[in-house]
Amino acid sequence: MTIRLLWFFQAFSCGAIGVLVLLFSSGTAWSGDLQLFRIGTGGQLGVYYPIGDALARGISSSGSADKMIAVAQTSGGSVANVRALILGDIEAGLVQADVAFWALRGEGPFVGEKGWPVRALASLYPESLQILVRRDAGIKNINDFKGKAISLDEAGSGTLAVMRIVLDAHGLTEMDLKPVYLKPEFTTERLVRGKLDGISLVAGTPAQAIADIIGPDFSLVPIETQVATDISRTHPYFVPGVIPAKTYPGTSETPTLQVHALFLVREDMSADFVYQLMSAMWNEQTRSLLLASHFQGRSITRESALDGLTVPLHPGAVRFYQEQGMLEGEDGTQ
Repeated sequence: MTIRLLWFFQAFSCGAIGVLVLLFSSGTAWSGDLQLFRIGTGGQLGVYYPIGDALARGISSSGSADKMIAVAQTSGGSVANVRALILGDIEAGLVQADVAFWALRGEGPFVGEKGWPVRALASLYPESLQILVRRDAGIKNINDFKGKAISLDEAGSGTLAVMRIVLDAHGLTEMDLKPVYLKPEFTTERLVRGKLDGISLVAGTPAQAIADIIGPDFSLVPIETQVATDISRTHPYFVPGVIPAKTYPGTSETPTLQVHALFLVREDMSADFVYQLMSAMWNEQTRSLLLASHFQGRSITRESALDGLTVPLHPGAVRFYQEQGMLEGEDGTQ
């Protein structure tokens, strides 16, 4: 085993090692110039990680991109994925549509920075803001957050960026709370033990972090439709939505905010390479892996790949969708 191969096994998660095993068992040869295609995801109890892992396995096993292995990497979330993408620490990332928009324009978490050259490969699925609280905390709405210990997710997450907007819409700031900045996998036990009053995350439903602990002692906090509508007027990448009844056992329909999850790369990635990547992403094998990965995998379809985009498509993706009859014109218009 070469030193380089040993480094790969040490540096990446079990999901990534699984990809390596899959490739070797299928007869793929190890080469010194094998390219690594790293996909930034999120925490392991979110939805980005299983979806990113399914994409990685599908892309790696397709043979469409020669001498390439794709791996899913855990991360702090959308903002962290954009920064890692720009720095070259990853080749692609799952990013909320709002965060992608801010990165392109130098706004929100990227205010004061130049617009970053992020480009979309596809829109994946709608994400919902989900806020789980202890019933004994007396929290019925966002205004009840005052003085409460609420996890807003970690720095670099899209959830934190959204929660700041939601708090502002209710005339609150983080200083009105007892904020905690950790991902759900580090906060759910604290919530169960009464060390926290609530946790928040933006993710596809159902989210494992909530499904693992929800019960009679917990409830979901609504974002009232009028508030969501007002937010949407200022931030059009957000739309009013609902968490359907019984998404989690015992829960009723809960109004909230929704935003699409996008699959992003850098603008300077080879158009020919991206075109090959698109073929691998939308083949039947990858589709099967997505369906098996998470409930939201069924929402990821080629037909909905252009929904909710907030940044331009990569030229390689434009070429692919044009050939599929989904775009017209060289500029990628629908």
